[in-house]
Amino acid sequence: MTAYISECGYCRETQFTQWYSKHAPHDMYGRVDRDYCDGRPVAYCSEEHRDAADALRESSAAAAAALAELLSTPPAWLPPVDHWEIAEDDGAWLLSASLRGADDFPERRRFHMIEQIAAASKLPVEDDGRLVKARFDVDGVQAQVWYLRPIERWITPERCATCPTKLGAPDVSFVRLGEGRDAPVVCVACRDRMHAAWIRAARNETLVKAREAAGAMFEVEAGERRPMWRVIYTDSESATGVALVCTAEGADDEHHVIDDGSGGSMRDEQGVYDCCPGTQFETYSTVLAAYLVEVLNADTEAGEQQ
Repeated sequence: MTAYISECGYCRETQFTQWYSKHAPHDMYGRVDRDYCDGRPVAYCSEEHRDAADALRESSAAAAAALAELLSTPPAWLPPVDHWEIAEDDGAWLLSASLRGADDFPERRRFHMIEQIAAASKLPVEDDGRLVKARFDVDGVQAQVWYLRPIERWITPERCATCPTKLGAPDVSFVRLGEGRDAPVVCVACRDRMHAAWIRAARNETLVKAREAAGAMFEVEAGERRPMWRVIYTDSESATGVALVCTAEGADDEHHVIDDGSGGSMRDEQGVYDCCPGTQFETYSTVLAAYLVEVLNADTEAGEQQ
């Protein structure tokens, strides 16, 4: 058998080849027939590649027979598929088809159809995030049904929508606020600042509602829209209580007159009398009482300016 330089019929490398088909004709001495060799049949660089090529041809015939069986009597668990294809995979031929109408189905339904095939073949579903497929066996031939998940490509802006940060830097993380291609893209730092602002706004909203409810109650108690507050003496000897300013008619007659420290007299604004509104509470601290009066009066003044 004469060796010559040609392309291997299996690995397609150009080198010395001399191994012909196992079914090549031989002469009476067991040598490959010269006329057969002169016809330049397909040659291989090694016996291993010759045997692999023969096995591949045999598997292609088996795949064709398996395809004929699938088309004539498909199993009940096999969902509708598009046209079958015979393709080479890792040195063997297999049958492959895409799930019919997969793009029109929701993800849950098409994955469930693939799971039915996997349950029948007792082989796991193969899912790499993009390609989802299930394999099964038909008379020793591998077959698979698959579908592709759609991919949406997004264009990333050059800069953050709320600050000058460039989004193309490798150390900058960013997020899209909402769905759709027109949704703004911001860096993670701006996202965190927005989140903190939303929390503060929610807390402020709760505080505003509490202020409005308290203001409505105080309006009934004091008889005016936004009453003012004062520090009062309660049972203790210090001004540790808080109460509404008395605005009752004739209050000057009801309130005791006390010495103003300069020889004159003035109305007692820290005492509690029968004409005073009933909303009063004790803090047991002169500092806390003074602070609460300032806060409550600040709310009253802010409400009157609205």
